[in-house]
Amino acid sequence: MLRLMVLVVPLAGGFSSARATTVVSGHVTHPQGKTVAISYGLEPLSWRPLHRVVARLDAKGDFTVTLPGLTAPTEGEFAHGEETSRLFLTPGDHLRLTIDPTKFDETIRFTGTGANANNFLAQSYLRFDDDDKYLASPLSAVTMTTAMPAQMQARIAAFQKKRLAFLKTYAATHPLPAVFRAYARQHAAFEAADNLLTYPIIREFMKQQTPKGEAVPANLSAALPANYYAPLAALRPAQDSALAMSNGKLIAFLDSYAANKFEPNDSIPTGHELYARATRQFGEGPVRDLAVAKYLTNLLAEHDASQATPLLAAFRQLNRDSAYARAIRDTYQKNLKVSAGAPAPAFVAQDAAGKPVTLADFRGKVVYVDFWASWCGPCLAEMPASTVLKKQFEGKDVVFLYLSVDADVAAWKKALAKHPLASPNSVHARVPGHDFDGPVQAAYLINAIPRYYLIGRDGRILDGHAGRPSAGEATVAALNAALAK
Repeated sequence: MLRLMVLVVPLAGGFSSARATTVVSGHVTHPQGKTVAISYGLEPLSWRPLHRVVARLDAKGDFTVTLPGLTAPTEGEFAHGEETSRLFLTPGDHLRLTIDPTKFDETIRFTGTGANANNFLAQSYLRFDDDDKYLASPLSAVTMTTAMPAQMQARIAAFQKKRLAFLKTYAATHPLPAVFRAYARQHAAFEAADNLLTYPIIREFMKQQTPKGEAVPANLSAALPANYYAPLAALRPAQDSALAMSNGKLIAFLDSYAANKFEPNDSIPTGHELYARATRQFGEGPVRDLAVAKYLTNLLAEHDASQATPLLAAFRQLNRDSAYARAIRDTYQKNLKVSAGAPAPAFVAQDAAGKPVTLADFRGKVVYVDFWASWCGPCLAEMPASTVLKKQFEGKDVVFLYLSVDADVAAWKKALAKHPLASPNSVHARVPGHDFDGPVQAAYLINAIPRYYLIGRDGRILDGHAGRPSAGEATVAALNAALAK
């Protein structure tokens, strides 16, 4: 059975001076840019840092950063050029690093107060996390294609044990503060828990990719062990201190839990059911509020706003974090603007010849909108099914409107030429902006693709989460229903 070992350290006491000055300085050999940045204080619902301090390198490649607002130990990040490295920052640290960005992970070294903890993180990354070590990780592609569920469970436990063994060995010769040892143990425990949640999802995806007519491999069809999720119960004592230290593995675990565990039967729970499930796992503290907020954020991203409305009453009653309350309220209000029955936002795009394309051009017709990009593999995978779908509606009042979010115009045009996307009932245009950053993307809440909208003859949204072309008869039925209105 997988055992998730955790260590809880109270954060109150021991760091009483909120005014302690925390400084990170260093030297960059062969700089890949003019600045470095230190981020810390994670906002766990959005993953955005609360603090990000940027410093310019001087002519010698040196920098010094004073960190404001650091009143408790926390996970952080050092960034330079295109590379980043995890940090552990404690109030009063005077930490110095040296690095050669041409071999970023191999050369980062720390001296000064806090050096032992951060050198451990650098060495741990090389030992367990860099690309060369990926094949040894529990969820590597090699393992996923062969391991039975019980074997995967054992591999996850073994990987966690290796992390903890390295921590023990390192600490024997490099004294580490108790609060950092707690952080490192929690990091390993929540990583293992996240792997437990992620494995069934990857396995289900692989099962669906089994070619028609072929038997599903035994390792993909075997039932999970009865005790598979039992280790998650051991996490609760460590969750609050992990959240206080912005432990990224806790946040990743909560993302996976919110995405996969609140709907055990693939049905949206009632508000009472949602909170009962959350309370069983997390108790009634701040981590439960965060997990529920993450679930509601996912729900609003994947379904019409009306699906979330019944759950919001329970959220308003039981949630105690005002920041989460504001975030969910704002997200809900944005989603209402693109929910069923709302007028589809007006926009102006451009076709390959540079001519404007607007939604008003198709008034009186049903419009099936496909947001995609040339770099999006899942988008391109839908195109053969999309071709079949378009043929079924030739000669009818349906327009298939493909809106590319490509920032690279040449790449978009190349994809149009390479793939058989044109048809008598389709229109291709590119929206302004850069990938997900643009006015049309903002109006239609496009933060992932492919994304499909079904718009009625009157210009109102029928479905802001319309079925994919590959959904087959379900999508055909939705288009026929739209034509009948």
